Amino acid sequence: MNHRRKFLAMAGAAALGDVLATAGQARRAETAPGAATAPPFVARGAPGAFHAALKPLQGEWRVEKEIYIAVGSPRAPAKSSGMITQRSWFGGGRHLLDTTEGSLAGSSYYRLGVLGFSNVDGCYEWVTFDAMNANMMLYRGTRLEQPSRHITLTGVFTDQGLLGEEFAGKPIPMRTDIDINNEDHHSIALYFTPPGQAELLIDRSRYFRL
Repeated sequence: MNHRRKFLAMAGAAALGDVLATAGQARRAETAPGAATAPPFVARGAPGAFHAALKPLQGEWRVEKEIYIAVGSPRAPAKSSGMITQRSWFGGGRHLLDTTEGSLAGSSYYRLGVLGFSNVDGCYEWVTFDAMNANMMLYRGTRLEQPSRHITLTGVFTDQGLLGEEFAGKPIPMRTDIDINNEDHHSIALYFTPPGQAELLIDRSRYFRL
């Protein structure tokens, strides 16, 4: 009888172990990313077709940049030298990090940018930080129904005097256009609209894959 009770106890313990292991696997499956039981907010934050449309922008690029204000003009733009942009994904493919460095008009140039797409707002978002302006440049696009190779984003920044001392401290509407030609070439143009004036093209960059 003692042997029988010991055998039954061992069999019961093994069965209980199998049940607990199966339950643990089920819990892990329920909490895995993309699981059907994940909260709705998780699905709303997942990368999708609009993020995939930005994939041609990733990688390393040679940049031909021209500036038409401050250190340059429409007739004699300041030009880049040895400028390189590197872009890589972070946040699980949700955001594209843009780091640009080189020389512009004989001085060092640096800009950090983050480009992404807000699923709930249905629009692209773009923020840049550079070595000249103490403020951030914040842009948002209009709501889109489908991905496009032409992306327009707008915003407003407070001028430090780039457009002239008479504009220092004033809000300046701005627009960035991103045109993706193909996997190896794209361009980005930046426009400002000074108070009481027409929109001005102030910065154009052409990117060539390395």
